[in-house]
Amino acid sequence: MSHLYPHPLHRGSRGFTLVELMVTVAVLGIIAVVAVPAMTDMINNSRVRGASEEVTGALQLARSEALKRNQRIIACASASGTSCAASASRMVVYWQDPANAATTELVREISMPGSVQVSGAAAGIQFRASGVADSAQQLQVSVAGHSRYVCVQISGVISVKKVTCS
Repeated sequence: MSHLYPHPLHRGSRGFTLVELMVTVAVLGIIAVVAVPAMTDMINNSRVRGASEEVTGALQLARSEALKRNQRIIACASASGTSCAASASRMVVYWQDPANAATTELVREISMPGSVQVSGAAAGIQFRASGVADSAQQLQVSVAGHSRYVCVQISGVISVKKVTCS
């Protein structure tokens, strides 16, 4: 009869013990605690990098529009419409009639993703008809303590840096 019902201790072991499962859960928990903050930093860095590329594209568009129209074009952070702000989650590129400042034409509007902020001179960056900027300036693109600086030289050359423009 013993051949029909072997003793439970002699059977092949199948599955995991409770201790093995608890150790696995503990190790996964430790890995999650370490990985989540690093993942958040990586996501924020990616957001800032992408947003700074969007800002660079908007500035390049402003410069090319100034050359094409043979008119002054303004690019700036904006909370609404074509009014510039020192810091906002939007960026606009627009033309302003030199004879009547109230007459403007929006060329492009960019909304920054998530909590990305663009900061810079409240007057914005102005490109002359020749494609040069009125002055060397920078725009800071930031989110959750991560920043990139979009630098505009007087010559109109645009670059992105991790440190402030010099």
